[in-house]
Amino acid sequence: MTPPNSHDPFIRRFLSNRQESIDYFKKTLPTKVQELMDLENLELVKENFIGKTHEESRTDLLYKIPLKTGNSVFIYLLFEHKSYYDPKIYTQLLEYISKIYQWQDENNMEKSIVVPFVFYHGKQKWDLGSSFMDSFSSLKIPKELKKYIPNFKIELFNLRPKGKEFQSENISLNLYIRLIQIIRYNKREFKSEFQKLIHKLFTERDNTKKIEIFEEIVQYLFRAREDAEEYTSKTIFKEMEKEYMNLLERLEEKGRLEGKQEGLQEGEFNTKLETARKMKMKGFSKLEIIEITGLSEFQMKENGIV
Repeated sequence: MTPPNSHDPFIRRFLSNRQESIDYFKKTLPTKVQELMDLENLELVKENFIGKTHEESRTDLLYKIPLKTGNSVFIYLLFEHKSYYDPKIYTQLLEYISKIYQWQDENNMEKSIVVPFVFYHGKQKWDLGSSFMDSFSSLKIPKELKKYIPNFKIELFNLRPKGKEFQSENISLNLYIRLIQIIRYNKREFKSEFQKLIHKLFTERDNTKKIEIFEEIVQYLFRAREDAEEYTSKTIFKEMEKEYMNLLERLEEKGRLEGKQEGLQEGEFNTKLETARKMKMKGFSKLEIIEITGLSEFQMKENGIV
């Protein structure tokens, strides 16, 4: 069986991309919450707030997003990809949120709000509610005691396998999330949907980006499906491979041209240095050498001419 954390590197990678994370939140956060945030100035916080015991089963990403009021808010994203849901998720989130607030205290930072954002991708239906209070049996808790529960709400993105496709103007984001959505389909369904996904990839006009997306898709496919090799022999994949090679050849040609240009520039520079040395030997002044060769004083000093 494919390990559940095979999804984590894939999701972490594309949501570490600034533009893709901005586009993702624009489509998933509530409108009224977005109106308070300056999403265009989102930045990824590099701190690690999750303990080593959780590193193999959790993907943690923390973003700092300025509020339009001039303060800042943190959005904390916890991606859950188990084939079953985990009733302990609220307790885990409480621990992570506490660590972020401790980090703020330790660094003498003004308190910023932490918004837990859960990306759920399990087979079992989500019925864990949307707040810490939902993990308690409310019938057993006297009303007078509820006020002592450190309640918090989560923003849940429930990616249902048979649900609607994610829609964004960001082609790569659409493709990545769609692949996560179909990754557990049976062989027949997956083949059909994967072919559609590959065809959509050709709508990406940027050849470099197209190759990048394709590579990410292939790597994830081999991590998340035990039968991944079977799809490399399908006609649609062969067509993609051919296009992929054509794109690589174009990039290699571009690289050769750039290398050739760099070589020409280096040759011209060396010629100027040689001219400058001869002029120096013949008694030309520093200013005359600079004017005729176009070299800077720093370039001549760096190469032992003056």
